This record gives sequence, C-alpha cells and structure tokens, in this order.
Amino acid sequence: MICLTNADKIYRLINIYVLSKVAKRSINNILNLSLLSFVIFSCGTKNHYPWTENPLDNIISNNQDKLVLLDFETDWCVWCDRLDADTYTDERVIEFAKQNLISKKIDAEKDSGPEQKIKYRVRGYPTILLLDTDGNEVDRIVGYRPPDEFLSELKRIKSRDNTISDLTDRHEQDPDHYPTQIALAKKYILVNLPDSASQLLDNVYSGQQNRSQLDFSLALSLGQLYYQIGSLDKSIQILDQIVESGVDSSDTGYFFGLMYKARKTSDIDELLQYADFSENKDRKKQSYWQIIRILKKQKRDPDLEAELYLKAIALYGSEYKYLPSLLNSFAWRMTVLEKNLDIALEKINEALESGEDLRILDTKAEVLWKLNRAEEAVQVIEKCIQGDPDKKHYRDQKNKFLGSAT
Repeated sequence: MICLTNADKIYRLINIYVLSKVAKRSINNILNLSLLSFVIFSCGTKNHYPWTENPLDNIISNNQDKLVLLDFETDWCVWCDRLDADTYTDERVIEFAKQNLISKKIDAEKDSGPEQKIKYRVRGYPTILLLDTDGNEVDRIVGYRPPDEFLSELKRIKSRDNTISDLTDRHEQDPDHYPTQIALAKKYILVNLPDSASQLLDNVYSGQQNRSQLDFSLALSLGQLYYQIGSLDKSIQILDQIVESGVDSSDTGYFFGLMYKARKTSDIDELLQYADFSENKDRKKQSYWQIIRILKKQKRDPDLEAELYLKAIALYGSEYKYLPSLLNSFAWRMTVLEKNLDIALEKINEALESGEDLRILDTKAEVLWKLNRAEEAVQVIEKCIQGDPDKKHYRDQKNKFLGSAT
C-alpha cells in the first residue's frame, strides 16, 4: 500500500476527473459512430427478391403449399436483364414472392438448363413458368412484363383463373363452347403444344362452316391462331372468307391476309403498298416489321430493309418506353448491313440519353469501329468492361478494335 500526500491526492483526483471526461467523450463518439454506421447500413440494405439455389427436384418434393416459379433466362437476353432491373426489384413483387412463391432462375444454356428447356418446351426468353406442388405447369408468362402487369399475372395464376387446368375443366364441362376452345387453344400455343391447339381450332372451324352467317370475331381469331401454329393455308383461307363475306368494315381480315400471304410467298409488294398508304399507325408498323423480317430472312435488298427500319422507328413516339432497345437493334443491324452508319451513330446516341446501358454502349463501340474510328471504339468498350469485367464478348471486342487500330 502506498501512502499519498495531500498534493498527490489532489493531483490524482484531477487526473481521474480529466480521464473520466475523456472516456465519456470517447464512449459518446463510439456510440455516435455506431449509430451512424447502423443508419448507413440500414439505408443501404435493399430488400432482394427471394431466389433459391436449391435443386429443382428438392424444391418440388419439399413444397407443400406454394407455387414454384422458374425463370428461364440466358446471358445475352436483354429483356431478361430488364426484368431483373425493373420487375424483380419492385417491393410489391418481392413481398408477393416471399409469401406465395419458391423462385429459381435457370440459365437455359448452362448446367441442366438445356435439359429443363426441352422438358418444359421453352422457346424464348425470358419465360417464367409457375408449377404446382406436384411439379405440373399451372401457367406461364412469356416475355418482359413491367411490375404492375407481372404482379397482376402472378395473382391471376395463383387464383387459377384462366390457367391451363381451369380452361381444361371448363372445356370438359362444355365441349362445344367456342370461346373456351379458343382460349384453351391460345394457352396451348403459349406453352408450345401446337398439335393440341390445332385440334381445338379444327373443331371450331368445322362448327363455323355449318353456320349460315360468318362470326367475324371468331373467324378472325381462328385466322390469327392458325397463323401462329404455322397453318398458313388455313389461315389465309379463313381471312379470304372474311373479306368475301363483307362483314369486315375495318378491313382487318384483308390486312392480316396481306401479312400472312407475304410471309408464305415472300412477295412483299402488295403489303408494302398497303403500309405506305395506310393511315393506321399500328398496321403500318406491323407491315414494315413483317417486310423487314422477310428481307432479313431472304438476305435481299439491304437498302430497302434499312429504309423501312427508319420508317418503322419514326412511327414510335419519343415517350415509347422500349425506344432505346429499338434504336439499339436498328444501329446493330446497320453495322451488319454496313448501311447508314452515321445515322446509326446518331440513333445510338439518342438511345444512350436514357442511361448508359452496357449493351447500347457495346453497339456504339461497334458502330464507331465500322466507321473506322477504332480508338474511340476502344474507349467506349472499356466502359463496358468496367461495368461487367467477366463478360468475354466485351474483351473480345476490345481486342478486335485494338487489332485494327495498330
């Protein structure tokens, strides 16, 4: 034990007081920093969509009361990326998924993806399948959907409204009800069962032939659905009947007849003339895209294809939400055709005004390279590499550009 003088005692008390103040301030600082870190972390934490990595067989065997959502995608699918960015980040979609779904992504080109793609008859991307507890398909969503529409579809499927099983039950109860047969045929087409769809359509068509007066709406649906399953002759025959009957005041049957005949014969003259003189914007767009598809498939008249591409794009307003993707498709196609490259650069810059999407930047780099501006192309593709360092395509593009710059 050490004895202290009064001066020592006073000195020690002062030290204790000072140290207590310092300690208190340090503790307060630590608490403040901890609180700040918590706030920052909380603000930065995002509610993510609940994807599972579990094998599909395990998901189905252990599932008791939820729908299984399978999202078929690929690395190169633009609309798959858009679905991820827009729809799967929506809080309402996330909450619905947490409560009602077990969700799994499947890359259709990797691992077991190709096998699952064949099993579930997947033809395009994104394709979203909803399975019941036994692993049977309830319904599917094909293509991109914004959050509101996607959520509405999920709720419909959960309630089993107008699903495959619902329509099948209704058809069995009333086999001759044409609207149900048409609706079920559409569903078979959606799930890529054309033979099943064809049987239903043939039944409806036979019933139409026995009627004294043509049902315009039903006949038009038949013509369009036969077209979708590749039965062009039947489709054109029905549409010609619509025109001959005089029941079509809107020339709808005539228009689709032109569209389908052009696809069958690759003769575009009559459809092109119709498109140029029609005042209906939607029909003009459909006509131009049909002709563009034919020209592209036939690999003929690239000048006309480029001209029609510009005409089609001009029919879309500046507020069209898919305009950047449309401009991107046009610009990339021009690099393939090696036509209108200056216009392609102009359009791709317009597309980038809505944000620096990596795929659009990739297209810009390709356009610049085709314009013999390799150094600028390298600068642009570098942004793509920074955004996605693992994507081999971007690195290959850079090497291509560097090779031509030396």
